[in-house]
Amino acid sequence: MASLSVALFALLFVHAHAIPIPNGQIGKAEVECGEDTIDIVFLTEDFFRGRIFVVGHSDDEHCVSREVGRKTTSISVRKDQCGVVTTRSTNPPGLFVNVKVMISFHEEFITKIDRGYEISCFYMQADKTVTYPLTVSMRSLEPFTELAEMPRCRYEVVDPTTMEPLSVVSVGNKLLHKWICDSTAPSLWCMTVHSCFVEDGSGTEFVILNDDGCAIDRYLLDNLEYGPGDLMAQKEAHAFKFADRVVVNFQCSIRLDIRDGECPVPTCPDLSKQPRKKVVRRSPVTQLIASDSLADVDVRAPTLDVLDPQIGMAPRNDLALRGSTAYAGDCISRELFILFAGFTATVIFTMFGMIVYLSRTPPKH
Repeated sequence: MASLSVALFALLFVHAHAIPIPNGQIGKAEVECGEDTIDIVFLTEDFFRGRIFVVGHSDDEHCVSREVGRKTTSISVRKDQCGVVTTRSTNPPGLFVNVKVMISFHEEFITKIDRGYEISCFYMQADKTVTYPLTVSMRSLEPFTELAEMPRCRYEVVDPTTMEPLSVVSVGNKLLHKWICDSTAPSLWCMTVHSCFVEDGSGTEFVILNDDGCAIDRYLLDNLEYGPGDLMAQKEAHAFKFADRVVVNFQCSIRLDIRDGECPVPTCPDLSKQPRKKVVRRSPVTQLIASDSLADVDVRAPTLDVLDPQIGMAPRNDLALRGSTAYAGDCISRELFILFAGFTATVIFTMFGMIVYLSRTPPKH
């Protein structure tokens, strides 16, 4: 009976923690490189309810397909629309036509099961000499397709020497802020870290990196350095804390785009040559900013406790709320107090002994 209960509990646990995936793509996309259009066909597990669009042109009705209600859906992209890139090749002679397409199983948002394709069609130049009018249709070759899942991003604050995660530091300690996105095809994506803020655990938030990905106060966090990997950014900084709080939470947004050449890096002013800017509180109401980016991911670093050794480990009331025990800075160190107490006790006992001795000694006549 006990084993049956354990098995039933395990089954319920797995069922409770499983996240259902309502739909998905079967196999790879089928691509046909036509004379005027590129046609892509997808086969789905269930009836399709989302949309297919050309990356960067999701608001253009000519670049979006919503063939829903079937298990087969497709999109036809004209070669002279939707930002399709055409490149001439001399060896072999012909044309490369490139387009980036996303199949999204949600009507508005990008989800885990969505897929991105970069499709290239090569049109071979006909090598013929004619002496009379002749219409020669271009030959379509086998397209190149690349399947890529959405990257998974994280934010870490580590020791710059050991690279170990940190949970408790002191004001002024060196920290290394790291943003990393893991992807099966890292060369397909570009990342931009932006809109970072710091929070004290009670709702007070201050912006330290603006919407463009530029620093506001270099004493808190300077402009970021991108690399050394394709989807990595990092920056060293010194630990700081709020006046009456130990908890420091860092959160940022990461913008993900399909790579088109070199990944752009935010162009930010050199803060060392400018007057110090005052950090501002983060507005509780965030406004959506129109962007051609594929997705924005919010990442949060693990909670960091920052202590101030100049005034003790931390304010007593804050540590009491967190269930910690610490000693605030004493006016006199313990060693000095013990030495002073011992010396005082010795003097008292010596004087008491002298009084007893003198009281027992008879006076001389």
